[in-house]
Amino acid sequence: NSFYGSAGVAYQNKIFLDFTGRNDWSSALTLPEDLKSFGNEDNSYFYSSVALSAIVSDMVKLPKAISFAKVRGSFAQVGNDTDPFTFTQSFNPSTPYGSSQVYGETDRLTNLNLKPEISSAWELGADVRFLNNRIGVDVTYYTSTTKNQILNIPLSLTSGYNSRSINAGKIKNWGWEAMLNFQTIKKKDFTWTTDINFSANRSEVIELRDGLTNFVMASRSVSVEARVGERMGDLYGIGFARVQNTDKNAPYYDATGQYVGQMVFDANGRPVRTTNRIKLGNYNPDWLMGISNSFNYKGVRLSFLFDIRSGGEIYSHTQTVGREGGIIIESLEGRADGYDLSKPGNGVVGQGVVFVNGVPSPNTKKVSAREWHTAWTGGRGIAEGVMYDASFVKLRELQIGYNIPDKVWGKLPFRGVAVSLVGRNLFVWDNVPHVDPENMSYSGGTALPGIEFMAIPSARSYGFNLSLKL
Repeated sequence: NSFYGSAGVAYQNKIFLDFTGRNDWSSALTLPEDLKSFGNEDNSYFYSSVALSAIVSDMVKLPKAISFAKVRGSFAQVGNDTDPFTFTQSFNPSTPYGSSQVYGETDRLTNLNLKPEISSAWELGADVRFLNNRIGVDVTYYTSTTKNQILNIPLSLTSGYNSRSINAGKIKNWGWEAMLNFQTIKKKDFTWTTDINFSANRSEVIELRDGLTNFVMASRSVSVEARVGERMGDLYGIGFARVQNTDKNAPYYDATGQYVGQMVFDANGRPVRTTNRIKLGNYNPDWLMGISNSFNYKGVRLSFLFDIRSGGEIYSHTQTVGREGGIIIESLEGRADGYDLSKPGNGVVGQGVVFVNGVPSPNTKKVSAREWHTAWTGGRGIAEGVMYDASFVKLRELQIGYNIPDKVWGKLPFRGVAVSLVGRNLFVWDNVPHVDPENMSYSGGTALPGIEFMAIPSARSYGFNLSLKL
């Protein structure tokens, strides 16, 4: 059940103030009667919003070049509950045994103290247009905090369960969004318009519940972890051991500093792996941008859209399997003429150092290509070597069309007839070999961004559109 109310006030159609309020009573957060004494029921939550905007161009005299100016600010809250039947250990059907249906208890451990999550957001923005609306700029800054975020965390299988829902603590998000649109050319028979969208977002884990400092949100070769003081979306996994000069009691210490940061190899010329998971990157982009252009000449239309992503990392399991199986071009390294190490071009010498009696020296051990590529991925245990920059530029859409004049149809009832050819995902310029950097994997129905797991290649698509009015 829900109760919702809203109110608005306007002053001379220049200043606007709007309020909303809503209270939800969630059945998903309502404890069954026989479990109320075992938990704390919190199924009612209220959230509200207030927004203030003013049309500055109607209130004061602005330079002639400014056609319109509006500023706005708002505060809003959004509440959220959990999945149905979270408080009950329901039984799900499994594979039948002969003619008998088999049921098993759900693998999620019940948490009888779940609270609703509440996100509170502040937003400031401005919409300014210039030169009789030929140029428009819309800029927004926002910051939001989510308390009691409901997340499923994995549990050890020895507990008999796979996951448990918890209220995670406090997560903060902030960022910028900007839109720029302008009519570069506006003639009687020809127009050219451009639209640019830009966004940049950051998120940080402020605190977790019950004194936790981190937990694994998802895992598949690498793990997505939330750690206090770090960004949401951080990826952790096993990496390459490297020379350091900060702790003389830790492995691979170099007092001279000559080899700091270099990879460490064992006596057989194979990379040494870290003993613990290390941060390998973050799957979130530094920023996103979309650029679209549209041209119209006497009813002939041409438009194209570029999507640009800068930053963020992705783990490629296609690269892992392909290297170990010798089925991708990267596995040609070190086997110019087979596996005979006495022949030129065969074998690989890893760039790094080897420690002998605690002293580092350049690695000179050559290993065969077959051994090298398996060692590079550590038998699917080392992730650092197959992490890639997920930046890209994509020609997301290209469209050419024609608006057929109404007079062509005479007395026929067709009007506004338009035909067009459309191509989508036509080209991509990126740094990730063999796979689409936008790919993600799934585990148990959960999306795992930043983790590519033998994904099917993305496809170009072509289409024909016909629209008309009767």
